[in-house]
Amino acid sequence: MIKSKAGFTLIEIILAIVVFSIGVVGIMVVFYNTLGRTSNPIVRHRAIDVTSSVMDVILSKKFDNDTPNGGGVIPLSEVNIGKESTDGNSTETFDDVDDFNGLSCTTGSSGCFPDVTPGYHVEVTVQCAKLNGNNVEIASCPQNFKLITVKVKPKGLNETYTLKALKGNF
Repeated sequence: MIKSKAGFTLIEIILAIVVFSIGVVGIMVVFYNTLGRTSNPIVRHRAIDVTSSVMDVILSKKFDNDTPNGGGVIPLSEVNIGKESTDGNSTETFDDVDDFNGLSCTTGSSGCFPDVTPGYHVEVTVQCAKLNGNNVEIASCPQNFKLITVKVKPKGLNETYTLKALKGNF
């Protein structure tokens, strides 16, 4: 009578467990890395919304401090870029686009766009610009256009969202 040796040896079982464990660890690493980034599209979308909201707030202001309420053209010689000292430090008190020039703050803190989603770093620059055909060029003041650049950086992402717009003297 010959005995059949059916089954696995102890070494084969241990080897199978090790191979299976390595495979599971590899899958878990991929799963963990993917799970950590699932909120990125939401953060990106909110950052774009914040950028757009900040630009909307700025564009709703007057072209220049000397622009009459309700709009109107001011003489070109009076156009400049400069923050008036009477406007205060809160974005709520800024009355023209120049006042936002050089602004660097985090939304929702210390008067920095309190009605916008908090926690986004905002940088704003305002420069005089001129049109050359279909191109916008930075130019020294006075000019009839101001180029407004808003940059927003969300927390947790190493990305910056930039939006540019022209405000005209009219």
